[in-house]
Amino acid sequence: MSESSTGNKRDALASLQINRQPASAKSGRWWKAILCLAVVGAAGYFLCDRYVADSGVLGDNAKWVPEIMQNREEVRLQKVKIKKGRSGDAVVVATGYLGSHRQAGIGARAAGLIDKVLFEEGVKVTKGQLLAELDHKDLDASLSASRASLARSKAAMAEQEITIEQTKGDLLRNQKLRKSRSISQAEYDQSRFAYKTALARLNSMTAEMELAQAQLQQAQQIRENMFIRAPFNGTIISKDAEVGESIMPGGLGGNSGRGSVATIADLDDLEIECDVQEDFIYRISNGQETEISVDAVPDKKYHGKVRMIIPMGDRARATIKVKVSIRDADSLLFPEMSGTVFFLPSDSDNNVESDKERIFCPTSSIDTNDSNDSVVWVVDKDSRAQSIVVQLGEEKDGETEVTDGLTGSERIIVRPPEALRDGSAVKIDQ
Repeated sequence: MSESSTGNKRDALASLQINRQPASAKSGRWWKAILCLAVVGAAGYFLCDRYVADSGVLGDNAKWVPEIMQNREEVRLQKVKIKKGRSGDAVVVATGYLGSHRQAGIGARAAGLIDKVLFEEGVKVTKGQLLAELDHKDLDASLSASRASLARSKAAMAEQEITIEQTKGDLLRNQKLRKSRSISQAEYDQSRFAYKTALARLNSMTAEMELAQAQLQQAQQIRENMFIRAPFNGTIISKDAEVGESIMPGGLGGNSGRGSVATIADLDDLEIECDVQEDFIYRISNGQETEISVDAVPDKKYHGKVRMIIPMGDRARATIKVKVSIRDADSLLFPEMSGTVFFLPSDSDNNVESDKERIFCPTSSIDTNDSNDSVVWVVDKDSRAQSIVVQLGEEKDGETEVTDGLTGSERIIVRPPEALRDGSAVKIDQ
């Protein structure tokens, strides 16, 4: 190999040196540029947030500010209330749950094992109808023994009556013989004492028979306690036990045994029990007219009267329990349904009822615009606030009637922020 070619190879190898300068040295300038842009963007967003979107500098054109640069007020929506008839004039409104004026858990008067269940939930029963039987085989045997004991006592009494008749005849004959001195005084006394002994024995047997009869009645009652019957006309609303379970009076369930086999309610005599705030109880009196709205039957109003004001307050909740009888209950109502009671003013008793819908909204949702008109705020499909001018009626207990301006389908902003403007972007609090 020539010396010149060897030199060329060395020059080529020398040109292939690795550049050991860190890559970060080259890219550092790019990161600095990106960081500067981020700082400028954040500062611009802050300035726009503080001085453009909120201050109204752009006026009606604020909605053209990019979404990311707009401050969104967080708001809460609530649907307006629609009331019909006289419920809009209610002096007090309270919620509660339906129940039957006559409702009872039906159990046995003796402990035992359930042998038969003769009902299902939802069926109507009549007073005295048999619902269930407890096992009573041992009581059947005891009852048979009591009947046999009574029969034996009656047979012994019949035999004793024959003995009395015999001793009485002997006594009458001996009386005649004694007068004629045909028998001695001792023989006469013997016949007389025999008769009296027979009478006394009959009295003792009578007591024994009465005891046997009482024991029979006791055995019959104990056996009857094994039969569970309906105490009044009603409907089975709960099936609480099945065949094979044990039951005992006052049982708490589980290992101690069931306390009842069924719950019966008279659905023709329903009422609603509600809690009324102490501050408003003075507006309620016994016999006061009410309207009742049941959540499960939204298109109908029921009528009732205050049946009872429970004379005991709830210290923790500051409420008083009030029971209202429902006068026109129908098959759509069941115990434990939730409902609302509208206690009507006494001067409205003779008013003609109306089905006209009346719109109410929380008083805290009412605002005023620059023209001093009353407005409420809604949120459009683009999540922007829009004001609606409304005409207002009477205000009562935190609610105000809206006589014009709303259709009843709106969801309005509750407690609208002071900075809210038409077109302001908002965030709905879920």
